Amino acid sequence: MIFLRTKTGSALDTQGFTLLEVMIAIGVLAIGIGAILTAENNSLDVTLRAKRMETVATLAKNTIIEAERELQGKTFEEVKEDSSGKFDAPYSDYSWTRKIKEITFPNIMNPNGGGANPAGASSGSGSSSGSADASGTSNPGVEQVVKIATNYLSKSSREVTVTILWTEKKEEQKFTVSQYWVDLNHEFNFSETP
Repeated sequence: MIFLRTKTGSALDTQGFTLLEVMIAIGVLAIGIGAILTAENNSLDVTLRAKRMETVATLAKNTIIEAERELQGKTFEEVKEDSSGKFDAPYSDYSWTRKIKEITFPNIMNPNGGGANPAGASSGSGSSSGSADASGTSNPGVEQVVKIATNYLSKSSREVTVTILWTEKKEEQKFTVSQYWVDLNHEFNFSETP
């Protein structure tokens, strides 16, 4: 046992801490310091992750901008659909892939996919295919216009997907971003059908 002796006045008092009390105090102090170190370590990990995600987002944005520059003055058909590469230093740990694909718009005149009217409704003209207007009659002219417009939108629109790849803690990580482009100069062809 450890005793600390103090002299107050004329009487001698015996005060002190036992070894058990000292050990408990050291244990509490160790737990407190351990909690502080764990919190600091987690904070550092979160900060490094945020910095990495900022870098990755900037690289993805720059890759999309480069794709826009590559496409400028060209049609969608003149640009490679798939491409990939690595970044220069100081970002040599990162690589990228880019995919440009045509967007296929659905047939909005006949969502069931078949030629019959929805819900088995009969048309006034006796036709079992084509679109029906408010009166229930088939209107092939409207259906043809919708097909041409849908085909035009499909041909003039693209989805550009950029993926940034890197290795972190021995695992491959990826960050993907998509953007949609429309070629406003795409020729509108009335004779095109899907």
